Amino acid sequence: MNGQIHIVRAGPYTSIQDHGRVGYQALGIPESGALDSTARRLGNALVGNAPDMAGLEICLGGVELELTAPRRVALTGSVMTAMVLTDQNGNEMRILSNRALMLQAGVRLRINNLVATNTAFLAISGGIGTPTLYDSRATAPNAGIGGLDGRLLKDGDALPLLPNLAGGRDLMLTEFAIYPDIGAIRVVLGPQDDRFTAAAINNFLTTPYQVTPALNRMGMRLEGAVLAHIDNADIESDGILNGSVQVPGDGQPILLLADHQTTGGYTKIATVIAADLPLLARVVVGSTLRFSAISVAEAEDAAHAHEAILTRAIESMLAAPPLTDI
Repeated sequence: MNGQIHIVRAGPYTSIQDHGRVGYQALGIPESGALDSTARRLGNALVGNAPDMAGLEICLGGVELELTAPRRVALTGSVMTAMVLTDQNGNEMRILSNRALMLQAGVRLRINNLVATNTAFLAISGGIGTPTLYDSRATAPNAGIGGLDGRLLKDGDALPLLPNLAGGRDLMLTEFAIYPDIGAIRVVLGPQDDRFTAAAINNFLTTPYQVTPALNRMGMRLEGAVLAHIDNADIESDGILNGSVQVPGDGQPILLLADHQTTGGYTKIATVIAADLPLLARVVVGSTLRFSAISVAEAEDAAHAHEAILTRAIESMLAAPPLTDI
């Protein structure tokens, strides 16, 4: 037996996620995968996994679990969020995110409220072993596929673990440039920016938009200056990307995320560049977003720069100081 993860408390929106289902949208299959791909890759590196292994994506917090076999774990996606460990005698230890630790069987791991982020990623050495579908274990709850029975996790679930092939030692992150402050989100305008008035384009690029409570893995509704269409919001349905900024008839933008529909019939004023998509996973309700437009060439340069920063962060990981036994 490779062991299991026992979900004591699932929290409001916890799911199994990995790199997602790339290349299947033509079949109507959503891509899904971790909202914060940077957190996924950092967490897997910390515990010695391949970068695409499945872990737990946690939204808001309120999660408690325990393992039936010792495994390394690491929480990423936040600088200040902590894991709280509790042994069978009630002894507690608080461990900040971005370091790996060996979690012994029977020790409870609790993640309370996330700090300064909407989501976090919990990596487990070996990875979660639920069945693959279209080359991924990612949960797409709206489509009812992947993960555990195609749904969000709930209290009492038991998740199988894959064989633990990760050796080595507990590592910690020492280079935090990969967690920048959220400034203006960079976008490439289009593909239907020509359907908007000049004033609408100016509003989109110069005024703040507030993140409303209508926020989940499918997308976030924003509220701010109206983005007026030249005629109307309807188009012949075409493909949707992670990061598409769709604008329906009310003129309020909807920023589509990993569980977005595969096609849509509303105009899209812009698309968030790949390098800035992980930042959107850290945006909380009530915060404001600003957008800036760049070229496709500049977006490609930004993707290369982001990859270089992530590579440096992983290469700079060092052995973490030992913890007292718990």
